[in-house]
Amino acid sequence: MMNLTQRKKISIMTTSVVIFISVVIVGIIYAPALLGMKSYAILTGSMEPTISEGSMVYVQPCSEFEDYQINDVVTFTDPKTGKSFTHRIIEIDTQNRCFTTKGDANNEPDLSPTYFSLAVGKVRMAVPYLGYVAGFFKNTVVKIVIAVIYIALIAIEIELFLTERKKKYD
Repeated sequence: MMNLTQRKKISIMTTSVVIFISVVIVGIIYAPALLGMKSYAILTGSMEPTISEGSMVYVQPCSEFEDYQINDVVTFTDPKTGKSFTHRIIEIDTQNRCFTTKGDANNEPDLSPTYFSLAVGKVRMAVPYLGYVAGFFKNTVVKIVIAVIYIALIAIEIELFLTERKKKYD
């Protein structure tokens, strides 16, 4: 059976690992927002091999139509449906302020032009597999499990503290 000192060391180590992993995950997923970027998980393989399915892309917003050029990889969001997609601009129609877009893995351009008003911004960075991780941690059940783990760790820490304190005064 473990003594109090061993349990305390294991508790401290476990707590430290959980906190470290949490900080890293939150940092990777949400830190780009501090730089004014938005993050999106890539759910299809339409941009492969440039951007793999399951990647997380970081998008720098561009407010001017002139900021976009042919070959830019851009994320677009339809405000009505809330759905986003990330494709490459292959042609620009300055008169109608729209783009012809195409996924790198697709043989043909997208069927209809994509209007500038739907553009979120240019993809500045893509991190493979991180979209899967972000999706996992956005799941409500996972959030509840993580909260339960944190509560359990806090309860263990309190129990260890009270046990140690009781031993001191006995």
